[in-house]
This record gives sequence, structure tokens and C-alpha cells, in this order.
Amino acid sequence: MRCRPALFPLLALGLLAPALPALAQTCEDRSPDYAARITLCDQAYAEAETEDAAALALSLKGEAQRLSGDLDGAAETLAQALVHTPANAWVWVELGNVRYDQRDIAGALAHYSAALAVEDYGDAWANRAEAWWEFRMGQNCSDDADQALRLNPQYAYANEIKGRCLIDLGRAEEALSYFDTAISLAPGYQNAYRNKMAALADLDRFQDVVALADEALRPGTVPNSNPAIEEDILARRLLALAKYSPMNMVGAEAEALLRRYPQNLAAVNIKARALIADQKPQEADALTATLRANPDGLPMEAVYFDTLAQIDVALGRLDDAFANYEAALAKDPDLSKIYARKLSELGFLPLSNAPPGVLTALRRCMDVKKAACLIAS
Repeated sequence: MRCRPALFPLLALGLLAPALPALAQTCEDRSPDYAARITLCDQAYAEAETEDAAALALSLKGEAQRLSGDLDGAAETLAQALVHTPANAWVWVELGNVRYDQRDIAGALAHYSAALAVEDYGDAWANRAEAWWEFRMGQNCSDDADQALRLNPQYAYANEIKGRCLIDLGRAEEALSYFDTAISLAPGYQNAYRNKMAALADLDRFQDVVALADEALRPGTVPNSNPAIEEDILARRLLALAKYSPMNMVGAEAEALLRRYPQNLAAVNIKARALIADQKPQEADALTATLRANPDGLPMEAVYFDTLAQIDVALGRLDDAFANYEAALAKDPDLSKIYARKLSELGFLPLSNAPPGVLTALRRCMDVKKAACLIAS
């Protein structure tokens, strides 16, 4: 079955920067010692003799506050910086980054737009593309990414976000070259590897997904690996492997991933499907409790809902099964063709292969055949 890729953002500012000095000597030294930077910027602000110097000290302090996690403090500091320099696009972008980190995407969009009102600025275009992408407005995302690339075709982040925009527009094949460019410009760009995997999966090139994951996971490819992204790459590798490998092999890979990440949804899903294949629905049901609850609100693939539906059918929870099949179709409408074929084999030919027709036939099948109405993908 095909799953719509869940893509992942990476804001430009501070995340694709070169290695930073360990210790800050002045306010303008962007070291990872954020407390020291904030103190130095406070001193610089107190000593500032011009509006520009005051604004610089405040804006760099605000950046350090954001990166340290003090988002409210950063917003206050950056707003103060704008009093000194209201036409500074960089400050508007940084304030937009604060709103983004607060998950106020509309606020971030407004601040990036404010930056563009005062300057034709690449970071503002790229980060506004990111905000459009969050709203699933693929064409707006693509248009803004193009503007960032107009200013700097060698901008790795703009190439990466352009690739994500294209996937959302159904142009995954075109997206691949943008991810390749991003990786060539910024070797070790982990998020570009991850989202290139999403494009390949969208094209049903699952063996290529596994090969790319192995490349991204090879020691030395990503010097400063983000653990959350690495886990997701492993999960995507597992989901792709399940498309063409024997279940016993995939089950062993899932076990290994669960030992490392006990709450990994992809691994839970694959192990549950192995248990279903072994006629152990009760064990699969116990295992998938975390998948049903999804306490962290992680992206749910269509195949996860399909797995839950199979368990529900096996245990006679037909209403729950129908709801999960419906959720799977909502996530991936292409599943309707697979479900239609399975229903036809059971004697319940849908009037159409579209999701509504398939769901109507599924309801009839469940009413008549009860737990024997299993349409596993």
C-alpha cells in the first residue's frame, strides 16, 4: 500500500550554520553557550551608543534566547529591537522563527511577510515557504522557495524546502533533484535525506528508500546527527523494507528497532502485522495500545490504521474496525483500489473504487460476514 509521506520541517536560521565556537567572547560570537551570549549582549546593549548598535545587541540576544528555549523572552527582546530598527528584515525573520517555534504558524507567516515588506531577503522567502508548507499550501510554498532560490540558487535549505513543496504538489520525481542539490551543498544535511526518502516512497521506489537510509545512517555521513531524525529515518527504512521483504526478516528488524526505541510507531506496526500473520490478534492488540493512544500526537500513516482495523476485525470490534478502515482511506485514498479488489473477492463488489463506494460495500460486508470480512492491505 502507498502511504502519503509525512514530511518534516527544518527552519534555516541556526540549523544549517557552520560549527560554532565553544565560548562566546563578544555578543556577536554565536557560540552554543547561550547564557554567556545573553550576558555579553546585555553588556553590549548597555554600552551601545547608536540605534544600530542597540538593535544588534538586542537581536543577537533574542536569537540566543530562542535557541536556549526561552521563547517568551526572545519575543520580548526582539520586539524591543524592532523599536530601534523597524526596517531590519533579519529581526523580523528571527521574530518569525520564535513564533514558529511556539507553533504559532500564522504569526510566523505574518512576521516573515513583514520582513519581505522591508527587504527582498532570502531567509524570509525560505522561511515563509516553510510556513506555507505547514498550512499544506503547496503552490504558495513552491513560489516562495523559488524566490529564495532566485536570490541564491546555492541555498541548501531553500532547495530542501522546494523539494517538500513539490511532493505536496504531487511532483515527487521533480523533488528528488532539489534534495540532491541540498545534500551536495550541505553534506550531512540529515533532513534532506529524510525527505528525499519520503519522495522515493511516494514514487513506490522502496528499495531506493532503504538504500538511501543506509547511506544516511552510515558513520560519517551525518556528522552531527539529530536523534529524532535518525529514529524517523530508521522507521521509514523499516516501512519501506516491509513492502518487498519476507515478514520474518521485517519482523526481526522491527524487534531490533523496538529495543532501541520502544515507542517507535513504525516498529510497533510491523511487529503487530507479524503477530496478525501468526494468528495472534490478542498479542497484536496489546502491542498496539501505544499506536491507538499515540500520546505524543505523532504522524499516523495509513498502514497504521489498516493494521488496527485488522486487529479490530479479528477481535470482533467491527465498529472500531470500520472507523480505522475509514481513517486509512482518508489518509491514503489510493487504498480504495486495494480494498475494492479484496471486497470483490469476498462477494461485495463496490459500485465504484472511490472511497465512499468502497466504504458502503465494506459496511455491507461487515453486516453479513462479521469477523470474516477481512480486507487486509
